[in-house]
Amino acid sequence: MYNGYVQQFLNSQTVLPVVFKMAIILFSFRYILLSNKVTIILRICFVLFLLCVLYWESSFYIDNWIDLLRYASKLIYPYCILVVLYAFKSRLNKDILLHYALAYGVICSASILLSDLLGITTYSYSEDYGYGIKGLFNAGNDIGLSLVLCNCISAYYVCKKDGLNYVLFNILLLVVCFRLGSVASIAAASISVFCLIFQSLFIKDEYSLCYYRYRNILFLIGVPIIVYSIYHIVNADSYTIEKFDIMRLTSGGARRGLEDAFYTIYANFTIVDKIFGISPNELFLRVARYFSLYGVRRALEVDHLELIGAYGFLLGGILLLYPICCLLRSMRIFFERKDVFSFWMTIAFFIFVFHGILAGHAFTSVSAMTILVVFMFIGL
Repeated sequence: MYNGYVQQFLNSQTVLPVVFKMAIILFSFRYILLSNKVTIILRICFVLFLLCVLYWESSFYIDNWIDLLRYASKLIYPYCILVVLYAFKSRLNKDILLHYALAYGVICSASILLSDLLGITTYSYSEDYGYGIKGLFNAGNDIGLSLVLCNCISAYYVCKKDGLNYVLFNILLLVVCFRLGSVASIAAASISVFCLIFQSLFIKDEYSLCYYRYRNILFLIGVPIIVYSIYHIVNADSYTIEKFDIMRLTSGGARRGLEDAFYTIYANFTIVDKIFGISPNELFLRVARYFSLYGVRRALEVDHLELIGAYGFLLGGILLLYPICCLLRSMRIFFERKDVFSFWMTIAFFIFVFHGILAGHAFTSVSAMTILVVFMFIGL
């Protein structure tokens, strides 16, 4: 939120988020020395990253070390949190971690609505066109995915607890997901509503009385409101109508041009470039040049291509495959247990992975990855 405020309202950059992430990374080093399945993966990533940096530096791909640290810390930081959590595994309680993650989502959602009420919000696209707000946050898609993941947590507690507060949290998160105006967040939130309504039909577990009441309200009142809201959002203006166009979405949407840019750039990679990548600095510069933008960088926003292009098949492949492996593991756990939590954990991983592949802002997002780490830790 602070980073978004500085960039959006002060038109400046701040190193404070980088310093904070680096402090957490340095703090985690003492636990990386412990031998377990999490630290082994992180050690491999550190070694590969150092090899990548040596290659980038020798190939003159690094023009700004602060920017490189900013990009790299975004990827490493969530896994360092996972290492610290795993080191204290015997002392940590699943419910406490889930409640912390849920509290993050509730606070973010409340801040977005409050900033809109006070008239200090930023728009997801533009004040003149497009639908959606993102409060004081800089990256609307990132926070949208984070809130959808938090919504999965709230849905789990709606199913298992009788407290009205979880229902209110769920409604708040859903409202903000739609208010963001992102196609991905609206689609993911709609999927979570569908799962919440129909899960009791095929998951035979103990449910709270509150769940049955809320499910009926969602089905009778919530779904019509959601359908009307989507209709209202889609028809907000010509830009939004085009953004939600089915033919455009099925052909790749806004990411299609970025994918074309990557494949054009990737065709000029050497074999070593493909192994170690060309660094996020160089990749984003080349993407900007592809669109005739000079003196600036343009993020690729297609996670699997961005990871492979910036960090190569070795490091980028590990960063891409680890959450996918967690998805497969959560599916195995669900088929073994067939309980409510494993179901929502699988839904969270499913939404995360496909959000990253189809819309970006997942594997490379600090906020989304930090929430996902909670599911990773519980699923270990």
